[in-house]
Amino acid sequence: MPEHGTSLQELIARQHRSGLVGRQAELACFQENLRQPADDPSHRFVFHLHGVSGVGKTFLLQQMISGARAQQALTAYVTDAARTVVDTMAAIGAELARQGCPLRKFDGLLTTYHRKLREADALAHAERPAPGREREGSPSASSRVAARIGLASLGLVPGLGFVAEAADATEVAQAADRLREWLGGHFHSREDVDLVMSPVRTLTPVFTKDLRDVADRRPWVALFFDDYERTAPVLDDWLRELLLSDVHGALPGNAVLALAGQQPLNHAGWGDQLGVVQHMPLDVFTEAEARQLLAAKGISDEHSVRLMLRESGRLPRQLVLMARNGPDDPHIADVSDATVERALKDEADPVRRAAAAACALPRRFDEEVYRAAVEPEAAGHFDWLRARPFVTDQGGTFQYTEPIRAAFLRQQRHHSPRRWYDRHRALAGTFEEWRLRLEEALAPEDRWADDRWVEYAVEERYHHLCAFPRISPRTVTRFLVDACAAEPPRIRRCADMLAQAGETADLEAARSLGQRLLAVLPDEHADVTPALDVLLGEPGLDTAERVTALVARAERHRRAGRAEDALADYRDALQLDPSCPRVFTGRGVLYRAMSRLAASRADFTRALELNPGDPAALAGRGATHRLMGRYGDALTDLQRAIEINPELHWAHAERGWSYLATRQPEAAFTAFTRALGHRPDDSRLFIGRACAHRFTGHYELALTDCGHALRLKPDSWWAHAVRGATYRLMERNDEALADLTRAIELRPDYDWCLAGRGEVLRREGRLEEALRDLDHALRIQPDNDWALARRGAVYCAQRRTEEALADFQRSLDVMPDYDWALIRPAGPYRLMGHEFDWYSAPG
Repeated sequence: MPEHGTSLQELIARQHRSGLVGRQAELACFQENLRQPADDPSHRFVFHLHGVSGVGKTFLLQQMISGARAQQALTAYVTDAARTVVDTMAAIGAELARQGCPLRKFDGLLTTYHRKLREADALAHAERPAPGREREGSPSASSRVAARIGLASLGLVPGLGFVAEAADATEVAQAADRLREWLGGHFHSREDVDLVMSPVRTLTPVFTKDLRDVADRRPWVALFFDDYERTAPVLDDWLRELLLSDVHGALPGNAVLALAGQQPLNHAGWGDQLGVVQHMPLDVFTEAEARQLLAAKGISDEHSVRLMLRESGRLPRQLVLMARNGPDDPHIADVSDATVERALKDEADPVRRAAAAACALPRRFDEEVYRAAVEPEAAGHFDWLRARPFVTDQGGTFQYTEPIRAAFLRQQRHHSPRRWYDRHRALAGTFEEWRLRLEEALAPEDRWADDRWVEYAVEERYHHLCAFPRISPRTVTRFLVDACAAEPPRIRRCADMLAQAGETADLEAARSLGQRLLAVLPDEHADVTPALDVLLGEPGLDTAERVTALVARAERHRRAGRAEDALADYRDALQLDPSCPRVFTGRGVLYRAMSRLAASRADFTRALELNPGDPAALAGRGATHRLMGRYGDALTDLQRAIEINPELHWAHAERGWSYLATRQPEAAFTAFTRALGHRPDDSRLFIGRACAHRFTGHYELALTDCGHALRLKPDSWWAHAVRGATYRLMERNDEALADLTRAIELRPDYDWCLAGRGEVLRREGRLEEALRDLDHALRIQPDNDWALARRGAVYCAQRRTEEALADFQRSLDVMPDYDWALIRPAGPYRLMGHEFDWYSAPG
């Protein structure tokens, strides 16, 4: 409850003065944890804040400390100024003493420890052992342990440099033995020797015992460890031992720890205990949070706000500094300088620092990109860079965390614009060289499907935009159109590149276009039609680019079943370029899908007049010829298409369907097998080959191919239908019924599946069910000759002779050369000759 008499205005003013923006949820989580009993199952004993430098970890820790003190907790705050475990315990003890709760026994033993260190130091200077004297004997077990976990402690003894000179664990253990023997000869108690040799092991139990004693006086003891990315190598094992074992005695049950570092906790060490940790990943501010902070600082002018959002990267520390100095501060870049300096705080080598700056320019890097970006003298520092806290591993490639990269980029663009452009130009040239090298072995139509080619092409254009901001946007627009036309899933990647380049190089037009494209492309599988709408609305497209975009959008409309929209785009494209063969080829495909076969054939023919050697147009016309029943013309066109481009898999498939239609199953088998050699992941090709096997009586092979198809596409109604028809021919009626029923569930309007199930039911003697399926099939397709013949057979079995004769006659009228039922005077019937079955074209 607010204090009595406190006004609403004063409470609001206090919130403004607190400066807390965007971290309320994390702070509330920590404070709520302190309101729960320590034995509550939802209580957390460790909080871990992690995020890049400048994201506000220290500020949030300070807010947590204030919240803990408000709940009467004892608190201690430790930074990387404490370089050892002993320093850390000493810092905690000092803070608790200032709050009236000293760790008396620990402080006394710590004083003894420091006194004994000074004595050892003095003795060492008086009697320095000769570093080169012969090492004799093997180390004791206790010394080997000291060599493994106590080397840092040994290094605390000033003047005993011979320990540091030891080259391996055996030498260290031997040095430790000599040190223990030497100390034993000068100190009067074994406890003093243990204190100097193993201060952590000796001091920690006393520290935890005192901590339990003072914890009884307060509801909580909260310990806060900042800069954990730097102190973890020293503190992590010790803290986990305190929390998870009784090696050093028990911590009080009301203790809570908060760690803040740039990286997540080491999974190898904490993996089994991550359940006791409350993870708090911190990111840059959202735009709304950043605007809230600026408004709280009195900055509301939109121009100033946008400038500060861009220049700060919404990194909290940078944003606060900019708000303090104002948007017109001539030293605005100094904020980025401070962030960069903090990121490289522990590195003095100018070569490494320059390498870190250079590798901020590529959006991601591997060792090859690293070597292209840095100066030759830095070539050997790749492993150093990738181990930096601000570098993340993306599965073999590496990226800077975005706020740190943004700070590096702003620093270089403001301080060294000439070097900025030179480096981007050089990187653009490198990616161009790699792209051209790939193109020597890649056909033009395969480039957008190749991941490496796309990577090189996208990064080449990113660096061109940064190096040549006045001339590159035009070439990038064409690149985006080509991406939509050739490989739609790539367009989002290209849009992201454009938005980032606009942000990096301060190109408002590029940033705006990239963001508008990303807004209509929520993921890589999104429909690209809205993206094409955006690109077609751009005023700078030339005629060729506009035609390419219209054809690409028409293709999207066609695949989505929007035939009239597709026709409108093809019409607009022809008005711009009446002799563009791609328009006629695309419209020919559309007309075929609309069953306007004559118009389809005319468009393909016109496309071939404009571009006689186009295999896609030849294969397209071949497919149309097949549907028109002109199988000879179909096979001629398809053969020519395959001669020009043997890898055109769907031309092989179309030839397979044409061979099946002309009852050439062996040739069909060969065609489908060749198609599968190019596209082994296409379920339709396995179905086609299964049909060829079925026609030749190789039913087991047909079942195998149907199984392959269903593994690739489990809900393929077509594969279930073909397998069901195969089981029917094998008289495996139960399996046939199961597959045909599943096919009908997936495709209720397919007359051949209904007729096939009706025939199986007839064989089973389930005549009424069979009649329902056959009636349904004939309502969908009244001229289905096969369904008519099967229904006639059902009527025969029901002794409905006149209806049977009518169906057989209609079947014969539809297909005069179809072997049909002969009705004998006594009423029996039999079906004679080859059992012709259905097939279907891919689509």
